[in-house]
Amino acid sequence: MDTSNGSHGAGNGFSAAQRELEVLRTELDDVDRHLLEDVRARIEVCTRIARLKRRNSIPMMQPQRIGVVQDRAQTYAVEHELSPDFFRSLYELLIRETCRVEDLIIDADGSEPEGASGPSGRGG
Repeated sequence: MDTSNGSHGAGNGFSAAQRELEVLRTELDDVDRHLLEDVRARIEVCTRIARLKRRNSIPMMQPQRIGVVQDRAQTYAVEHELSPDFFRSLYELLIRETCRVEDLIIDADGSEPEGASGPSGRGG
């Protein structure tokens, strides 16, 4: 029994499967790059929202907006046969981070606080 490649004698089928796996992993890596960029962009937009709120004395917490965002994510999950619980958890995490960043900006003394201009450091 040949176990040198873990295929138990599958021969060329294993190497073909490995090639296909690599192609799929490359595709997944590309999707992940887009996902990370979209999260960065979302946080950057939230920094601009926080600056607007600060300039206009608008309270940071907007519970009705959070509900709209969470409901939209949950509806998307249902429509695409994905887990609504996962999407709710994902958006709870995203919202928690953007609230943290908004708090830093709104509560700042006029200077841009560390970590509040978004991960790129560019601000908005």
